[in-house]
Amino acid sequence: MKTVSKVRRIGNSLSITIPAEEAKSRHIREGDIVEVEIRRKVNIKDLFGSVKFSKSSQEMKDEDRRDWGD
Repeated sequence: MKTVSKVRRIGNSLSITIPAEEAKSRHIREGDIVEVEIRRKVNIKDLFGSVKFSKSSQEMKDEDRRDWGD
């Protein structure tokens, strides 16, 4: 099962929480040692404007439309 958690600051450290349902279904208790695979989930809104093109979006659309034919 894939679980998404929000990273929070606790003192100088960062922490994630395991949702109660997930902990219960996997029999995880306080003090247990667990293995965690960490992958940063990218917010798609953060990507907008990060890629620069040599032409404007309108110029690219106009170029593509020229190939459509009438």
